[in-house]
Amino acid sequence: MTTSQPTENSEGRLTWNPSVGLYFKPASRKRESYGGIIGAIQDQIASAGNDVKAYPENFAGIISALQDLKLGEKEPGSNSGDKPPGGDVIINDQGQPEWIITEQPLDGQLWFDTRQGRMFVWVTDNWYQTNGGDGIPIVTPTPDPPELDYVVPGQLWYNKTDNELYIFAGDYQDAQGNIGPDVDGTPVWVLLVNSPSATQTTATLPLALDASFSQNLTTIPALNIEDFNVQADFNEFAVTAFAAIDQSIQDSQPLITTGTTAPSNPEAGQLWYDTEALELSIYYQDDNTSQWVPTSAHYSVDSQLETIRVAINTEAISRQNSINELTQLVNDAVAQDTNAMEYLQNQITVLENSLANQPVIDETKYVTNTVFSNSTDELNTRIVNLETATPDYSSLITKLEAEAEHAELEAQIATRATPNDVDAAIAQIPDVSNFVVQADITSAIEGITTEYLPRTGGNLTGSFVLRKNDYSVPTFDFSEATWYSQNAFKFTTNDNAASDSTFGTTTTPWELAWKFAGDENYCWIYNDSTKVFSVTKEGAACSNLYIGDIGTTSNNTRVIHNKIDVKDKLTTYQTAFERMRQAISSSTDYESLKSGLLTALVNV
Repeated sequence: MTTSQPTENSEGRLTWNPSVGLYFKPASRKRESYGGIIGAIQDQIASAGNDVKAYPENFAGIISALQDLKLGEKEPGSNSGDKPPGGDVIINDQGQPEWIITEQPLDGQLWFDTRQGRMFVWVTDNWYQTNGGDGIPIVTPTPDPPELDYVVPGQLWYNKTDNELYIFAGDYQDAQGNIGPDVDGTPVWVLLVNSPSATQTTATLPLALDASFSQNLTTIPALNIEDFNVQADFNEFAVTAFAAIDQSIQDSQPLITTGTTAPSNPEAGQLWYDTEALELSIYYQDDNTSQWVPTSAHYSVDSQLETIRVAINTEAISRQNSINELTQLVNDAVAQDTNAMEYLQNQITVLENSLANQPVIDETKYVTNTVFSNSTDELNTRIVNLETATPDYSSLITKLEAEAEHAELEAQIATRATPNDVDAAIAQIPDVSNFVVQADITSAIEGITTEYLPRTGGNLTGSFVLRKNDYSVPTFDFSEATWYSQNAFKFTTNDNAASDSTFGTTTTPWELAWKFAGDENYCWIYNDSTKVFSVTKEGAACSNLYIGDIGTTSNNTRVIHNKIDVKDKLTTYQTAFERMRQAISSSTDYESLKSGLLTALVNV
């Protein structure tokens, strides 16, 4: 599956590029799975400053994450009181009050000062009055301007001595007389009122109007922009315009007509709500036709929501069952390990008892090296004495006695067969040159492992063709002992790693396994070119996966009842989940979240 996202779908419509892990970084690699949906929710939770939990990547995890999601809480909040939030007043070392920040406020956080009835907003490093022109006017008893480090544009200053009212418009003036908002100098105060008789009211405030305001007026009366100088001029025009608008509304047809039949003599743009069909239509006119066109269609999504609810509950039950089965397998494995440990402990105890019961060696039956060396020296001495001793011929016979025994031997030989007799006997013996001799037998025995397979095994350069007379018995039987079938077959793949794989039983009860330690790829290949199924060290993979009830093969074709195409289903769910994640990421409230989820699940 590719990780790139298309910019258009199969119908040419623009798609989105979902992104997760913007705030919760561990989710950045899971945008194309269940984890992507959970990652989008975790992003929302993290951006709100809340603790992010871990969730299983399935429907149950999505439900739990949605329940932990608190929409709208990521934005800065608001507070009210006589002191700003996130701090307190202390008395410093000089005995002066000092404001200490204990918790940094968020940019955009609001605080309403109940002492003076004004709203402030936190930006970067301080609280600023939201309506800066509504600041408290500065009153001085002398004509000298107030000395301020910073002046808010719109700040008023009243010179009590001369009865003059000034305003700061944001400009400064330096020593050279340069004036502007970026000039490094003193604030420029603009005189507003300098006479008790010229007190300014809302009626005498000057107006700033755009000349284009008077163009294209249809319902309200036409106006001359030159006649508008102060607020009172505009107030008079506003009252006249409201009266004209009210009269126009009374003279026009209702904005929306309701009923079971369309209104007669409609105008273009008129709306009609059909109370029987529960449908809103607009009267539309083009170059040569006119008709009522529905503005929207009514759809019922409760049944679709019920389908996804059932699917979610089913998935949750299935996942819980899988967890229970895995827990049982773990418990069984622990029990087996416990039994194995108990067995080993018992064997250790038996061995210790056996060592304890060994008999004590009787050292009296053995000699030391010194005693053995002394005995050897005595034997050498006796050998030397024997070699140097005078021979004793008393046990030998004399020459005459030997000649007598020779004569007796010759007499006995005379009674035996002569050479001629032997030759005659040999002539009667048949030819045995073609008979097998011992050397032939020895050579044949040595060549058995080359021409034949001995019982202890060997190398086979040919092949076997097996024709069974009794199909009820196995061709190869390893069942007489459990260890006979361990590593029953061994293969080497076509690679440079010289790695082997074996098939057979293992030491684990009930287990038959292919065992390998390299990059072997166990495949089902159709027609020498198409891989249908593959298993490697990374896991199993297949081109297509179907789930259903397998029936009897019919006409060389596999029969599957209640067939489910897993690849097609997962593709459909993946598309829905991507849309759900996008809906969760872009939602601003519960209604938009609900609408986005319903749209994402239309085809599920």
